[in-house]
Amino acid sequence: MPLILSVTFAAGVLLIFMSSTERWTAPRAESRATLTERLDDYLRRNGVIGIAPREFVVLCVVSGVAATVFVQFALGWPAVSGAAFAVGLLLPGWYFHNRHERRREAIQLALADAVDALRASVRTGMSVEEAVTSLARNGPDILRPTFGDLARELRISGFDQGVRRAREELADPVFDTVAAALLMSHRVGGRNLSTVLDSLSRSVRQSINLERELRAHQAKNVLSARIIAALPLVLILAVRGLNPDYLDVFSSANGQTILALCLVSVAVGYAGMLRATRLPLEERVLQ
Repeated sequence: MPLILSVTFAAGVLLIFMSSTERWTAPRAESRATLTERLDDYLRRNGVIGIAPREFVVLCVVSGVAATVFVQFALGWPAVSGAAFAVGLLLPGWYFHNRHERRREAIQLALADAVDALRASVRTGMSVEEAVTSLARNGPDILRPTFGDLARELRISGFDQGVRRAREELADPVFDTVAAALLMSHRVGGRNLSTVLDSLSRSVRQSINLERELRAHQAKNVLSARIIAALPLVLILAVRGLNPDYLDVFSSANGQTILALCLVSVAVGYAGMLRATRLPLEERVLQ
């Protein structure tokens, strides 16, 4: 009877979660992207270069197997080992996503400094091409390769094509706005470019400061969610290490089932807390 109640409760929680988060729409006629295409798009969006989708899948499987072996050796419970395999599968994607977010924040901060440098160069009478070449030598370190490529493209392919390629390389909403300003000034003349860059610099810095404040509040909520989710597992590991016989009830088939349902409920709750604290994504202006 307790097992039936546990299964029913877990199913009810799962259905409530799905109904509150999923948007059911009619099937579309167009063909859907394949799994390989979606993985490739995910890797490109997170700035992963040099790793093919197949290699990424192999990396995830290796990570999952390593986590499973470690947990199985430590606890000997298949239910927890299965959960460790799922966590190990997600670890590479989590690492690449967080690395990309840190790099994106650094790029946006550097872009604010680069816009200030562009404005100062234009005010001294330099052309946009000369200002970009100067940034390739003296600009922020993280953006020097991009502006170096842009300077070469300006000489080879022309201004419009060079700016478009730099925009696609960075794939950042802030640089999309900078690129739009540069393209417009190149087409209609750069008489008011310094004024536009001045306003753009203030806007970028205000946007970055606001996002920092939001991310600071989000980090507190995410940390709380991680502590709440990890606390049961830490307690199980501690009790298992101090008194293994005390948890022998979970070694049976029924115990493993109950343990698996508990892990599912923790995972659903953690996913719900992360979804509730997720910040809206900043959409690109131009693509």
